[in-house]
Amino acid sequence: MLLLHKFGDKKMKKNILLFLLFSAYLWSNLVSIESPDVVDDSEIAASIKPMHSLVCAITKGITNPKLLVDGNFSPHHFQITPSQAKAIKKAKVIIWIGPAYAKPLYNHLQNVDASILVLQNCPSIKIKPLRNGAFWDKKSCCSHYDHDVNQMNMDGHIWLDPEIMLQVVDVVLEHLIHNYPNHKEKLKANAANYRVRLKKLQSDLKLKMLPYKGETYIIQHDGNQYFDEAFGTRTIATISIDPSIPPNAGHMLKLRQAVLNKEIHPKCLFSERQMDGALAKNYADSLKIPFGALDYLGTDIPSGEFAYEQIMHAYVDSFIAGITGKA
Repeated sequence: MLLLHKFGDKKMKKNILLFLLFSAYLWSNLVSIESPDVVDDSEIAASIKPMHSLVCAITKGITNPKLLVDGNFSPHHFQITPSQAKAIKKAKVIIWIGPAYAKPLYNHLQNVDASILVLQNCPSIKIKPLRNGAFWDKKSCCSHYDHDVNQMNMDGHIWLDPEIMLQVVDVVLEHLIHNYPNHKEKLKANAANYRVRLKKLQSDLKLKMLPYKGETYIIQHDGNQYFDEAFGTRTIATISIDPSIPPNAGHMLKLRQAVLNKEIHPKCLFSERQMDGALAKNYADSLKIPFGALDYLGTDIPSGEFAYEQIMHAYVDSFIAGITGKA
């Protein structure tokens, strides 16, 4: 009888344990079914670090969005990796600037089921056309635009103007509320907090840049017109209008003559972190002007909700260092 009693106790304990495990399993499934507020980290993706930063700030406490394009390579021409393709396939919401920036994503986003926000198609966000030509004299510096305007020849560097990023917040917020109405209040509160941060960033950067208003410079390719508009600086020429095409020898000769004849007075020639800096440095040396480097995407800055502010502070600091010959 004692043996049977002990055997019965063991069997009962085993049954109780199985019952508890099964109950826990059922409960976890019921919670996931009955809690539409749960947003998996793979559900929301953003194309590049500045936009990903903004989306992270708005979805703080709700989810951790995926960053699609990262690393030290040009977003104008790169190969989609298997991990990027997987992230695109799993995402339910994708936020990107559009074919004006990170063009290689374009084909991969044509046949996905995700709710895609294309910022360059939003009427409230004023996307500028690319400027045609790669050299602008004093009178026509900012008037040479490509008149054959389509999605591919727009300038997508919109995050270089914090004022535009304030407009992006509104558009992204509306899109996220449409897709996640249960999180409406949290999203709105996060967006309000982020707007305050962006306005402070805008004020801080304008104060930093005030002594350099009106300064002219050369840049490796024409991606700085939003920055110029925000802070009053002026791109006078580029080495190349298209970052994927090598500079034209005739253009470089014209540029060299203009600098040496003092027709234009660039304070610096800037390279870009994602392009051939050595080539730009050689041109700067041949033109006998200071050389600096700019990083649109904050290659060494960790992704996350504070990345955009850090990218812009670093960008302005690098710009000032180049203009003042301290790079």
